[in-house]
Amino acid sequence: MRVVYLADAPYIHTQKWVRHFAALGWDAHVISFRDATIEGATVHHIDGLEAIGKARYVVHARRVRALIRELKPDLLHALHLTSYGFLAGLSGFQPSIVSVWGTDVLEAPHLTPLHRWITKHALSHAGAITATGRRLADATLPFVPKGREVVVIPYGIDLTKFDGHRSREAGGSVVVGAVARLSPEKGLEHLLRSAALLRDRGTPIEVVLAGDGPSRPALERLTAELVLRECVRFTGDIAHEDVPSMLATFDIFAMPSTWEGFGVAALEASAMELPVVGSNIHGIPDVVIDGKTGILVPPADPTALAVAIERLALDADLRRMMGASGRALVEREYRWEDNARLMETLYVEMVRRPSDASADSQG
Repeated sequence: MRVVYLADAPYIHTQKWVRHFAALGWDAHVISFRDATIEGATVHHIDGLEAIGKARYVVHARRVRALIRELKPDLLHALHLTSYGFLAGLSGFQPSIVSVWGTDVLEAPHLTPLHRWITKHALSHAGAITATGRRLADATLPFVPKGREVVVIPYGIDLTKFDGHRSREAGGSVVVGAVARLSPEKGLEHLLRSAALLRDRGTPIEVVLAGDGPSRPALERLTAELVLRECVRFTGDIAHEDVPSMLATFDIFAMPSTWEGFGVAALEASAMELPVVGSNIHGIPDVVIDGKTGILVPPADPTALAVAIERLALDADLRRMMGASGRALVEREYRWEDNARLMETLYVEMVRRPSDASADSQG
């Protein structure tokens, strides 16, 4: 069987899904506007016209459609709704799956009437629709043709890699860390401000920001302004295979995002038995159970964030209890093998579905 992905080839979750199905024996091809190597798959890089940004998706639509026809897949799977999902709709190919991952439905359709039309067009032409979490699925439904469903299939965590091993020893400052792209929506400035509040209250913490991105210069300036250089460390970008060892050095995981489609980083932290302090917004409550696996706070509220961190910083038993509950949650609902099996079942169903089964989606 041949599957063609319309997806961002360098993105870690694209690579994870593609490698999985390639390993199962699928002839996997990826059509991407950014080039990368994916073990076991063939990547077809659509280059040119980078200067026009998102508009190149439309300009290159005919080229993408011709490539799909040439490859003659048994299944087309688009990862991300308003870019590659839109291209899937323009291709007219069936059977197809469109996976919604976050801002593509939480933000894009609310920007302009054009974005809203693109969203509805992509969803109406999809043979099947998946979302990574229940709240993301609920946010997608208003743009889905009546009577259609959105199947929840999370990313899932590989528990052989995120094995719960902790290298932190008791004593010293509590380490509060985040593993994230340093970009505005991650809300990391609120974490820095909460650290300053805790210092002033006599509860100092160490902050580790693991990752890189466009907000790093601003975050470094804010660190200096708040006189936090002695207790804040920027690691720079880290490879995904190094994330478990980084998490093992934390006591508390912070996710102060102002939007977050799913929150897979919180699940990775929970798998490492870390309590999570996160924003009560979008997909985060799907993966952080308030009062059990972590503490949810209002977004963009450094004071509430500081109170939650302080509660955990001063209570090692509570940290251990929430960490253990988080690990149990991942084992119960977010095992990679279990979530991947859901996608495998959908692939087989789509390939076996009669060719006219998605005709209602073409209107």
